[in-house]
Amino acid sequence: MGTKLIMVKSITYAMKGRTILSQNGIISTIQRTPKTGGEKSCGYSLQIDNNAEKALELLKANDINIVGIIDKENIK
Repeated sequence: MGTKLIMVKSITYAMKGRTILSQNGIISTIQRTPKTGGEKSCGYSLQIDNNAEKALELLKANDINIVGIIDKENIK
């Protein structure tokens, strides 16, 4: 599984999400969402290189509002 960008509604959700993932041993970074990633978010995503499925489960279980998910390799 390649690198995923998990798009969230706000920078606040991105920061909370990064903390939750870190507490569970998943490394993530916050970055601006590329324009091709969707216009619904405020423009922030969590980049996940490994364990994307587990990351999604944790974020959803902790009420992090996810706007979408894209493969970073597919961004042009």
